Amino acid sequence: MRIIETDSQALHLQEWLNSGVDEEIFHLNGRSLYGTTPYEYLLYSPKISRRNDGRLRDRDLKKYQHIELGGWWCSGIDPLNNYVPMVWGCFKPDHPRRDRQKIHKFIKYEHPYREETRAFFLLVPLRIWVKVSLRCGIPITEEDLQHPGGFWHWVWRHNVPVTIVEGVKKAGALLTAGYAAIAIPGVNAAGSCYNYSGSNPKNLIAALDKAISKGGHHLLCCSAQKAKSKWGTQALEERFRRKYPELRILRIDSESVADPSHAAFGCIAHLNEILTQYDLVIASPSLETGVSIDIRGHFDGVWGIFQGVQPVNSVRQMLARVRETVDRHIWVREWGMSVVGNGSTSIGGLLRSQDVATQANIALLSAADNDDYSYVDQNFQPESLQTWGKRGSVINVEMRRYRESVLAGLVEDGYTVVNAQDADDDEGGAVIDSVKAASVELYAAECEAIADSHELSGAELKKLQDKRAKTKTERHQQRKAELSRRYEIDVTPDLVEKDDDGWYPQLRMHYYLTLGREFLTNRDAKRAKAQLEAGENSIWKPDFNKGQLLPAVLLLENLQMLQFLTPDVQLRGSDEKMVEFKALAVQYRHVIKNYLNVSISEKLTPVAIAQKLLAKIDLKLDYVGRLGSRENRECVYRFVAPDDERDSIFGQWLNRDEAFQNELVSVSNNISTITPVIDTQSQDIPQTLTPVESPVTQGWKGLKLKMRQGLDSAGRFYTELVSQVGEAVGVADGEPYWNGYLGQWQVWVNFAGGCKSVVCDWLAVV
Repeated sequence: MRIIETDSQALHLQEWLNSGVDEEIFHLNGRSLYGTTPYEYLLYSPKISRRNDGRLRDRDLKKYQHIELGGWWCSGIDPLNNYVPMVWGCFKPDHPRRDRQKIHKFIKYEHPYREETRAFFLLVPLRIWVKVSLRCGIPITEEDLQHPGGFWHWVWRHNVPVTIVEGVKKAGALLTAGYAAIAIPGVNAAGSCYNYSGSNPKNLIAALDKAISKGGHHLLCCSAQKAKSKWGTQALEERFRRKYPELRILRIDSESVADPSHAAFGCIAHLNEILTQYDLVIASPSLETGVSIDIRGHFDGVWGIFQGVQPVNSVRQMLARVRETVDRHIWVREWGMSVVGNGSTSIGGLLRSQDVATQANIALLSAADNDDYSYVDQNFQPESLQTWGKRGSVINVEMRRYRESVLAGLVEDGYTVVNAQDADDDEGGAVIDSVKAASVELYAAECEAIADSHELSGAELKKLQDKRAKTKTERHQQRKAELSRRYEIDVTPDLVEKDDDGWYPQLRMHYYLTLGREFLTNRDAKRAKAQLEAGENSIWKPDFNKGQLLPAVLLLENLQMLQFLTPDVQLRGSDEKMVEFKALAVQYRHVIKNYLNVSISEKLTPVAIAQKLLAKIDLKLDYVGRLGSRENRECVYRFVAPDDERDSIFGQWLNRDEAFQNELVSVSNNISTITPVIDTQSQDIPQTLTPVESPVTQGWKGLKLKMRQGLDSAGRFYTELVSQVGEAVGVADGEPYWNGYLGQWQVWVNFAGGCKSVVCDWLAVV
């Protein structure tokens, strides 16, 4: 090979020599390029978008204009194509461009744009071949010398030990030293990741529509799979089937791979054979880890919709399941939707919150249950807890800047991030309409199917729960049976949807805050003892704390959330009790965050804070209007009891809990005077507060009351919760009344800090 010596060419050669590479190896594999010639080596892919006249787009010309200033090119031979010279290679520009994602860094090496990444098999002179032969002890035959594959065919035929390195100069240096070496490209050669902007993935779906219309095969990764999710696997499958009836589509998610009647059943074990039969594969995080898609020449693009529910590393792993270098197209939510623990971004903060919560839970449970929990081992697997804290804090940091974290991680993986063009308004609007229509109809049909499913006996349900492979009909039957036992009312499509929206934990909190308050201690104690038994008196703090409801209920009680649930009482942010409520909530905002996962700040109005906390029990204050004089108008709110069957559900739960305890509960359990027995059997609970018209209750007037003893042993946590309520000793002022909506006896009591309505279940005679 004849090399024209120039100053720059001499510098290129010297760079290789300085790296310990034989000069002849450089001349066999490398060359200097200048002017427009580098474009021929780097931008030849048919996948590159061009103008109608065949010219490159202006954006690509601008991106690569630096290569005209020169640099060196290196490629080897192609063992997959009869050992002919490799078209693919790498170019090191003399004047590299800046990395858009890391502005202080430069991209040192350029590889052919939008082409599959290959490895370097460098040509070697005979003397280097002999050197490798002598070092490994494998002779070179005349047949090896005559074969057109030369050195690399000899390496393959005789199974010569090979070293794989990153960077072509390292491979050249090892070959020079007598070691067979293959080079893989550096981290800037993993391909492009096209980043789609917007508050939803409409731009990505519009681009995928265009790609599908041109033909080819595509993999669409989704972070959700439920029918209710507009951007999940099921809804998108339905949308693409409607738009492209002829398209061969395969949905892979946790339901389809376990459904014997579905084409994806058991497909993970032989994925590479199955995927080639489909034009569009829509996958959930089932493909996140432990799966490698090694087929080549099939997929033209990998597309991803990531809504902030997976850790950043999981997104990166999911995109990497296809090993072939094809373009990745992604839409990522700006911030994440889930956090670990209390959301703290420091290891100490996460671990400290769990430790404080565990101690408070045990203390509160000991006092309320009147039992000794001092034997509990709270130091179970400290190294695992430390690891949990480390990983959790990283996830929480990434969730706060989810999109930014995902893109930064992909850059670390070697991708070049390209901001994709937005679809026009008509295209974007059409995507939204089609996805919404598909998801609404699909989800409505699923809710109907669940509600209409066959009723299962207890034995049938247990059998189905233990079964791994289930058809859609069986899944619907199981879901209905579980909902029926959870809520203890008829299962309707509306109930299915409410449960999908997280209604059960909200209702459960409301129940234990009101009608089921007396059963809460037994509920928490039962869960705690089950965990202690399973762990041989040891507990895993995050799981133990998650299972306890008593602290959260106590917190809502001491924030006096029940004061907002009196129907038709108008509330204004300037009301004295609202101002006091906000002050208390702001003061204990860290405790509220730990136990209720609700963020409180000074910037929020009293009503806004109340709304956030009431949402924990699926209630809200309704807006009445702006009332008052023109100079002093103020937003007014009131509570309107919801018509959502929770009264019936609470009645059923109450009957269940009473039957479980096998005793009737009445207010006489907490006072020494005789009170009338009130019928609390399941019925429609009235939505108003009705005073009890009984002369017996006159004995309440002037009666000194005090809070039950023992809760003070819960330590500083409980002290903080009740410190603003006032002194715990007060005098009853007025008759007790039955709060029908809340299912509680209450009485107004004069404390040092003022007159407050107190739940009688918490009172005892002095």
